[in-house]
Amino acid sequence: MKTDESNPQHWFLLAAERMSAADVLYAQSGSTYSGIEILHEAVERYLKGFLISRGWSLRKVHDLTFLNDEAKSFDNGFTAFDDLCESLTEQFWAQHYPGGDLSTVGSDYENLHQQAGQLIDLIQALVTPPSADDAESNAK
Repeated sequence: MKTDESNPQHWFLLAAERMSAADVLYAQSGSTYSGIEILHEAVERYLKGFLISRGWSLRKVHDLTFLNDEAKSFDNGFTAFDDLCESLTEQFWAQHYPGGDLSTVGSDYENLHQQAGQLIDLIQALVTPPSADDAESNAK
């Protein structure tokens, strides 16, 4: 399968795979630095998928706070995820390159994961894939 960066569903596909990987890793090893990175990647892809669905031009950034701020311009519901995006971005960078303070990375993983799930629920409520009937109508 060849993916298309302008297709929100492709972003969601890759995001869901990351979320699943984060769940498997957590079940096997608990909170890990890699788990934080994978959770961050899942949230990043969900946010980018939402933004792409609204006509946003892709920016290759990893700052969830920036992406969430962009999402808030389309729906105020994203305001509830300011803390999630700030914390997850800080923890992502702390573990991504040596030199960061790892002392608290992942210490609130369960809370971050729960909030990520709520963010995903919001995005899924706002972005519904076209039904088969819509696709047939558009093809005609």
